[in-house]
Amino acid sequence: MMKKLVILLAIASITADSSLALAGSTPKTGVNGSMHDINVAGGGTYKADQFQRVCVFCHTPHNALPSGLAPAPLWNHAQSTVNLDPYVWASPANATIIFNADPLIGPSRLCMCCHDGVTAVDSHGSAGSFNGGNKEMTTHYTDALSNDVKRYITDCTVTHPIGFKYADALAARNVGTDTELVLPNNGYIGDNQLVGVTFNSNIRGSLTYSTKTIANTLYGGYLTCASCHDVHNSVNSVPAAATVAAGKSYNYFLYAQEEDSAICLSCHIK
Repeated sequence: MMKKLVILLAIASITADSSLALAGSTPKTGVNGSMHDINVAGGGTYKADQFQRVCVFCHTPHNALPSGLAPAPLWNHAQSTVNLDPYVWASPANATIIFNADPLIGPSRLCMCCHDGVTAVDSHGSAGSFNGGNKEMTTHYTDALSNDVKRYITDCTVTHPIGFKYADALAARNVGTDTELVLPNNGYIGDNQLVGVTFNSNIRGSLTYSTKTIANTLYGGYLTCASCHDVHNSVNSVPAAATVAAGKSYNYFLYAQEEDSAICLSCHIK
């Protein structure tokens, strides 16, 4: 009886430690243990892989979907079939910026394989003779303002625009001396660069930037979800030291910080 109790306590301790590690989900530490590790991120909501494999929820070395069906190598996840309307431009100056026939082109559609609220998050191929689950992302969370926020996307008309060519946006917004977007060969604003600084375009030259450029994150020139988010949690931004010191942390897999809107200002000149 005592032996069983010790084992149960050990399991409970491991589970608690895993939860704490997941809550931190430190940027640049890889996909294992992050919010994209389905084995632990669901907290029991999703079916874990029988062998505790992490990559298998999206990729497999054998018997993957044919490359023509998914714009990702060795894709192993159920496909999203949702069709969403693109963002509606508010400014007449953006009228020449045309969306792709599928605004979820490229990595965006792959993201929606979990984030559409319809396709099962824990579904994957039967590699190893163990099938995944069938639980879709319908969970919500409470934000800092006590609002109920869903984790999935059902309306692209009220999100940041995706599915358009960055070059088209440059042509529409950078006219004469009126420059509103940075060139795609620029990197993202580096970690801990803007906190405590009144930002304006004059200080751009004094900042440091990531080696990952905007052009690196475009899919055939198109802006997608992966133009802001690093799904593998490997080269994304760490929250500013001041924020962490204040006991606050976050990891939205972004290429630049939330603080002082560094992620926005990496592309937008405001």
